[in-house]
Amino acid sequence: MNWESVAKGLVSTLTMRMVLAVFSAVVLHELGHLVFGRIVGVPVVGVVIGEGRRLFGWRMGAITFSVHAVPFSGYVEHDEYYGGPLTTAVLAVGGIVVNLIIGISSLAFCLSGEPHWADRMFWAIALAHLGLAAWNLIPRQFEDGDKSDGLLMWEALCSFMRGKSVAR
Repeated sequence: MNWESVAKGLVSTLTMRMVLAVFSAVVLHELGHLVFGRIVGVPVVGVVIGEGRRLFGWRMGAITFSVHAVPFSGYVEHDEYYGGPLTTAVLAVGGIVVNLIIGISSLAFCLSGEPHWADRMFWAIALAHLGLAAWNLIPRQFEDGDKSDGLLMWEALCSFMRGKSVAR
């Protein structure tokens, strides 16, 4: 048995599982923002998955969806000054809630004790979703001026406590 080829195959399937899991986590995270934005009435203009060169896109009603070359990030374009601190917090928490629900559900499925052919994929999905949820809870501002979900929620909480409105 050639252990080197076995190791390469294992690494490539693990890598592919994680790439698919992270991509699905990002897509579902952004769709969570879209759904929660629609719930609170924020007009959503677009959903962007990835960075770099735009590969393809489509329109559904008033919303433009686009996928870019490096699909490991994303954002939802919306009216920045719509609503108050509660609206901002609900919009920011939408993606994190979706990631937590899917991550915890995948983890529960893996830990249920029933062996299944998809266990390894569910472990990757759980890790990607829970990791993305944790990463987005960290309050930070990016170089381009955008803010993480954690920072938006923190600012909304502080603004709500002071009785002011917050803008993205």
